[in-house]
Amino acid sequence: MLRLVRVSLLITCLMSGINLFSATYYVDYSSGSDSNNGTSKSSPWQHAPGMTGCAASCAAASPKPGDSVILKGGVTWPNAVFPWAWKWSGSSSAPVYLGVDTSWYSGSAWARPVFDAGNSVINPGGYNVFVRFVSGTKYVTLDNVEMKDFYWNGSSQGYGAIEYIEVAGCTYITLENLYLHRWTHHDSSDGTADNLALVLGDTNSPYCQGCLFQNGTIDGSDGDSDAGQGFYGFGSVLNSVIHDIPNGILPAGLPGTTVTVSGNTIYNITTSFTGSHENFLETVANMGTLVVYNNLFHDGVGEAAFISNFTGEVDYFYNNVIYNLSGNEPEFCGPNCGSVYAWNNTIVPKAGLPCFHQGHGGTMGTVDLRNNHCITTYTAIQDNINASQLTTSPNVVMTPTVAASQGYTAAGSYAPLLGSGGTKQAGTDLSAQCSASYPSLCVALSMTNPPQPGTQRAAGSSPWDAGAYTIGGPPPPINLTAVVN
Repeated sequence: MLRLVRVSLLITCLMSGINLFSATYYVDYSSGSDSNNGTSKSSPWQHAPGMTGCAASCAAASPKPGDSVILKGGVTWPNAVFPWAWKWSGSSSAPVYLGVDTSWYSGSAWARPVFDAGNSVINPGGYNVFVRFVSGTKYVTLDNVEMKDFYWNGSSQGYGAIEYIEVAGCTYITLENLYLHRWTHHDSSDGTADNLALVLGDTNSPYCQGCLFQNGTIDGSDGDSDAGQGFYGFGSVLNSVIHDIPNGILPAGLPGTTVTVSGNTIYNITTSFTGSHENFLETVANMGTLVVYNNLFHDGVGEAAFISNFTGEVDYFYNNVIYNLSGNEPEFCGPNCGSVYAWNNTIVPKAGLPCFHQGHGGTMGTVDLRNNHCITTYTAIQDNINASQLTTSPNVVMTPTVAASQGYTAAGSYAPLLGSGGTKQAGTDLSAQCSASYPSLCVALSMTNPPQPGTQRAAGSSPWDAGAYTIGGPPPPINLTAVVN
């Protein structure tokens, strides 16, 4: 009987694609050797498979689904080992893991492994990239690495040539708990352009289908903050902090699928040294459906959000807080773009502007603006929107003076700190719009850092509050500052 059980378990595992013999490889640049077997902490490799310089036993390895490559905490890998070209795939039930074991580290306490380009070009004449997932790679997780001191100039640039991480042509790549920071560039005298993408996906098939970045930080404050874009042509971005950079998130996705941007704090969107677009969020390829919610955007130039760029695209934009803009408000494009549903946002545009605008002419599909809290001296919530169906009620529009008198201020991220005010029960019940696909629609924003879902909005007899917050619970934290450990 026991033998039958074992056979049954074996068949089940094989049918589910689980690797019964998954391996764990250990890598320590400071004391490892590629001649070791790499299978224990006492005999680690110096390089990971695919790193420049990987040799001997390291070069002979062929990782399989379910395998792990563990980088020793607190150890630094220098410019010479990059690009790290990873070409081995996992499976949906057994992804490959590239990351850490927090019990294995150098020093007195665990710290992330560090990839340091040393302020020099990586691989002159080739890919100036820390980690390059080779086209066709799928189901891989990269976790808990710090990457820093990246540099480029006029001879080391071009589309797809300067990135921290490249996933073009790949699918189901998960990037989590990463700290990407301190990039610098040559001035424009040698033709240097603003071509850096911290994470480069793809605006062509397979559109980085299933790709995800979560719980990470992109920080340009300690380098050249006048260059770079956080994500280009990438998939979903969740619960991350992005700041001091000219462009935040430029998502893309396989047509017919959904891409989500949620729980992020994006601030200090700067002016690019070569004049590229400066936006918190801009769609660059049709993903079918884009869902943007529970984000905090503040202090920046350009559009806060430039969305619905493509025919047939549907965008849900709700429970976001946007303020301190020197550029424009969220903008919808035309001609012949898709539809936008913007609900329960709190927006403070540049002085004298509306909270929503349509640029580039043409006619959109449905534009549904309800339950928004717009703090402006402009007399209406929108202008210039030409849609086949336009809904603009109910919303709350108030001047900054009135807002401040009711407790809505920048110091509190425009939350209703007084427990009453013009947004209380000023909306309409949108619970019928909630579905299994977008359950967060009925959830208020709670100003943790990064933002996370908070109080459930009431459905039924009483009206909803307008804006991204609900009134009646404890006030959210204020004057939040991103901290990277």
